[in-house]
Formats: sequence, C-alpha cells, structure tokens
Amino acid sequence: MIMIMALPLFLLGDNEMTGFLGVSTEDLSEAMKVALGIEHGVLVDRVHEDSPAEQAGILVGDIITEIDKEPISSYKTLKAAVSPKPDKRVSVTVYRKGKKMSQTVILGARERSKLKFEFDIPDIPDLKVVLGTKELQEHIDDLAQEIEKLKQEIEQIKKQLK
Repeated sequence: MIMIMALPLFLLGDNEMTGFLGVSTEDLSEAMKVALGIEHGVLVDRVHEDSPAEQAGILVGDIITEIDKEPISSYKTLKAAVSPKPDKRVSVTVYRKGKKMSQTVILGARERSKLKFEFDIPDIPDLKVVLGTKELQEHIDDLAQEIEKLKQEIEQIKKQLK
C-alpha cells in the first residue's frame, strides 16, 4: 500500500511587506480587447472595502491598463507592478466607459505570507520492488487523483488569499 504523508498546511509570515491595491481582476480576452479598442488591461470585478483602490475611486468595471506607465495585461503583471511598492504613490491608468483616465493611488502595505507544503512521497524505484506492474499502475492512478484534489485545494486557498 502506498502512503503519502501530508504534513499540515502552514501559513507562514516572513515579516516582509508587500504592496496591494485592493482589487480582484479578470484578464481580458482578445475579443474584449478588440471590442474596447485597447491592447492590454485587466477588468476590475471587485473593489475591496476600505482598500487603496476604493479610496482612489477605482470602480467595478474599470479596466486597469497601466501602473506607473507599465502595461498591465494580466493579474500577474498587476501584482508584479504593485507588490514591490508598499505605501508608495503610483499612477494608475484606467479605461472607464470609453474614456482613459489616470488616478494617483497610495498603495497599501501588508505582511507577505508564504504557503508551505511538505509531502513525504516514497521513491518510485522502491515501489517497483514491492508492487507488480498492475498494482503500481493502480496506485499511480490513485496518486494522480489525490494530486488533482490537492491542486484544486491550492487554487481555492489562493483565491481566498487574494
């Protein structure tokens, strides 16, 4: 029997500060970019209460296209533009109802957290000695299902941390 021992999930603070804007976003599809006549941007689908974005007047439905003249094309590029600037003043360019506008935002600061997962998975060569090929394949299939479940749990945790 193959056993995977998963140690508890730990949320560890490393005392490093990170900048945040306080929005949830969706990446724009190519069709949306063409329809709006823009080359890049992310759609704001939520503005968090009492966040720097709310204080600056950013609204649901705005499209963030630039931060400090850096093009924003995905959540990843938005995070990369904001994270290294806790408590800094930045210029945010948004596209709202057909009009381009810039707003100054003082980013928030919060402690950066890291997720740490630890697994004790036996080496596959050791398993071949114990299990026949058919048994090994069945266990590999079981492991694949467990890994898929873990991936889904990780995605849920990521969404909760946004």
